[in-house]
Amino acid sequence: MQKTTRIALLAAAALALPAAVSAQQTTPAPAQPAQPAQAAPANEAAQLQQKLGALQQRAAQDPSLKAAVDSFNTAVQAGMVKVDPQAAARLARAQAITAEVAAARAANDNPRVTQLVTESNQLQAYFQTLQPRAMALPEVQQARQTYVTRLFEKMKEYDPQAQSYVDRLTQLQGGTNGNGSR
Repeated sequence: MQKTTRIALLAAAALALPAAVSAQQTTPAPAQPAQPAQAAPANEAAQLQQKLGALQQRAAQDPSLKAAVDSFNTAVQAGMVKVDPQAAARLARAQAITAEVAAARAANDNPRVTQLVTESNQLQAYFQTLQPRAMALPEVQQARQTYVTRLFEKMKEYDPQAQSYVDRLTQLQGGTNGNGSR
């Protein structure tokens, strides 16, 4: 459950990666003529998303980002507790379920495993409804931005073209035109 929660938290943070990266640009790129999204091959956007997704996954697994990941997760969990004080107990329960599942499996107690999986799914649904409210808190947004910035810097270490991929994907999706304006 902890891994699922962490993946969900990281996915939420990364969803805004292209927009966050575009917003960080401080030096405008030369203006380019606007290209309608229809003119670009539909698969180009999919290829860029796939490329960025692979880079993001690789960067997120880099041990040097562990502190940033942990800090972000702590901020999200604190935000959840701020939004709903019952979240603390549910977070603790979610962490305890992992050990209970392992013990039930070791004892071949399939009914208990089924019960724990059901409970885990209910907790996951609860966190999925609570997470957007926590993510809207200014302190969580700041923690997300810090994490996304570090993540993107790591992505650029792996592939210096990462920024151009984001810029092009943003163009294809009808966002900014590479110089920060619509």
